[in-house]
Amino acid sequence: MYQTIDFSTITVADLAIQHPSAVKVFNKYNIDFCCGGKLPLQKACEKAGIDSQFILQELERAESISMPGTIRFDSWDTSLLTDFILQHHHQYVRTSIPELIALIDKVVEAHGDAEPDLADLKRTFSELADELLQHMEKEELVLFPAIQRLFAERRIPVNVTPLPMNLHAPMRVMEDEHTHAGDLIKKIRSLTNGYTPPPGACPTYRITYKRLQEFDQDLMQHIHLENNVLFRKVKDRIADTFN
Repeated sequence: MYQTIDFSTITVADLAIQHPSAVKVFNKYNIDFCCGGKLPLQKACEKAGIDSQFILQELERAESISMPGTIRFDSWDTSLLTDFILQHHHQYVRTSIPELIALIDKVVEAHGDAEPDLADLKRTFSELADELLQHMEKEELVLFPAIQRLFAERRIPVNVTPLPMNLHAPMRVMEDEHTHAGDLIKKIRSLTNGYTPPPGACPTYRITYKRLQEFDQDLMQHIHLENNVLFRKVKDRIADTFN
């Protein structure tokens, strides 16, 4: 499947879009397919310090065992895609944040004196949580309704409805915030040693790290769908409409 692909030119984002089974591989080896998705795979592997041929083998293996009908989100229309992001990813973030804060608080209370990195973990996750909640509100109240309006109208008079031409600016802001969120989650990975609890860790400690890893993976898919699928569709539509 992958033998005909030029890994020096195809981007990580395009691989994740065209071969959804690749996402598990990218998550496993911390290859950034969302904020850093514009990098060619070969460069992304070099940046992650992983041999590209090894990743190719992992991609082939993942493709061979992937379930039939794996979702190609790029084939969805924007209304369905935005609804999925709202109902699946935004709802997951809102539900998970208070649960994770409570778990992290318990771990810090029990082990914080012996492990000072846990206090930094608490601060970093709190910063990420605050940023994501504000970020999602801006998308829900402003950006997503404007995107849905752009695709709902066949002809948009520029002099009557100038907003769609201005969507580039808010999308850039969202992309910048995605990058910052990605930096925070990378710091959390480092502080947790790749979500590996220390030997003899209590059940709460292990559950906290497992839930953080699930949150990480969901966030990477969430950002990927916005940066590399939804926003790309919007940019193409604006170009088609106004050029």
